[in-house]
Amino acid sequence: MTANLYEAMFVVDAAKGSSEFPNTIRHIADLLTRHGAEIERMERWDERKLAYPIGHAKRGVYILVYVRADGSAITEIRRSVVLSEDLLRVLILRSEGPSAVRGELYGPDGQPVPPEEVAAPAQAEQPATPEPPGEPEARAEAEQPEPSEPSGEPEAGGETEQPEPPPAEEAEQEE
Repeated sequence: MTANLYEAMFVVDAAKGSSEFPNTIRHIADLLTRHGAEIERMERWDERKLAYPIGHAKRGVYILVYVRADGSAITEIRRSVVLSEDLLRVLILRSEGPSAVRGELYGPDGQPVPPEEVAAPAQAEQPATPEPPGEPEARAEAEQPEPSEPSGEPEAGGETEQPEPPPAEEAEQEE
């Protein structure tokens, strides 16, 4: 079975996330590697107010992790997160590739990583479409439809026909 790339967003209690952040990163890294996942990038996003309280937490720190793993390992990772007291939630989605870096980068050991050490995702350049021969002004004029001005008079060739009204309903006959 081939390993797929997954994007996992972990939510950690902000009270624990700020003071024990290196331990939290190590905990996430251990949880992932224990289930056979290979960590490609760990990124700490900002602290935000949660939409609703999760347990006693009203604020959370978001941690984005890109991992390569088998599909069967993802189920086990989700189960381990539910059992963990340090992690509030996780959302794991299959990914096409890593996005641009938006936060602070961390290694699995919990230490910050300089952005220069992480390879930027390859940006696919779109080839320029070649211009067809001809003058651009002539093409622009040819592409625009000619405006038609309504004169209120019937066009040459006949009168304007009015649609016939629908047949009137027959009146009920009284006996």
